[in-house]
Amino acid sequence: MRVSTGSWTVPLFSLMAGFVGGLLAAWLVLGDAVVAEETVGQSPAVVNAQEFRLVDQRGVPRAILGFSAEGEPYLAMLHRSETRIIWLGLSEESGLAVRDVDGKTRLVLSLDTAGKPSLILRDRQHRTRTIHPES
Repeated sequence: MRVSTGSWTVPLFSLMAGFVGGLLAAWLVLGDAVVAEETVGQSPAVVNAQEFRLVDQRGVPRAILGFSAEGEPYLAMLHRSETRIIWLGLSEESGLAVRDVDGKTRLVLSLDTAGKPSLILRDRQHRTRTIHPES
């Protein structure tokens, strides 16, 4: 059996073309890898941003530090279902709200515009108890 000297060139060129095409496609589609800047030594003294989101391994937000629609700062902690469980922020009545996994507010600790505190407790049967300390 005799092998032609040209019979290996077609498979070789096909293999090379496939390899080069794969590299080119990966470069065009994926682009360059992005790596966060590695900090050496000190961390920056100040970081400016409109919002920070802490996400889990699936990319689901679990905590948010940002601004409300009224432009006031707040911190929210979210359940894995993305329900806001804990909310701490400023508003007309600044306070802390704690919700259950269904998103129902169960506890509110707040200060009114005059600085008077109140505590509101609500159970699953929607029974509410409000506590206003005497001045």
